[in-house]
Amino acid sequence: MTFEPALAKGKKEYSGEVFSGLDLKGKAVTSKQFRDCIFKNCDFTGAVFRFCEFRDCCFESCNLSLVKLNGTLFAGTSFKDSKLVGINWTEAYWPAIKLSCPLQFDNCLLNDSTFLGLSLDGVRISSCKARDADFRDADLSKADLTRTDFTGALFGGTNLTGADLTRATGYAIRISDNRLKDAKFSLPEALALLYCLDIKIV
Repeated sequence: MTFEPALAKGKKEYSGEVFSGLDLKGKAVTSKQFRDCIFKNCDFTGAVFRFCEFRDCCFESCNLSLVKLNGTLFAGTSFKDSKLVGINWTEAYWPAIKLSCPLQFDNCLLNDSTFLGLSLDGVRISSCKARDADFRDADLSKADLTRTDFTGALFGGTNLTGADLTRATGYAIRISDNRLKDAKFSLPEALALLYCLDIKIV
């Protein structure tokens, strides 16, 4: 498998580098370590990351839709104005020692992505579209979920303790099936919580 010139085939570690316009669509990246790197306008559509590490990295205006994250670690990584459709985040490497705020998403497209059962307390998913995403059994305590569209997203056994969902839209969260203590909601969207109580509102 060949790499773009910006990713030397024999080089394993990158630190403080900026990758702009990188095209790795459908390609494989194996055992690479990135620290404090910035990726701008890069296309990773359908790429496969195998046992890579991204620490304190930033993806800006990138397309990572349908990427495979086989054993790949993300720590302190942020995504801005990027497409991340159809990603199964459970395939990534999640160490037993909990990482502080491993992921941050701002103005991103996260439709059809899976976060099933992941510990993501403190995560930021702000001003995003997360339609039909799966957050069942995930820990989203103290998460910043503001202004995000959760139409069709799945919540069940989800820990939303202290989470901020102000100005979030489209969510259907059953109070009896999720942990919502101290979570923040805003009207009129918060009325959706009542609709899930099997009561009649007249």
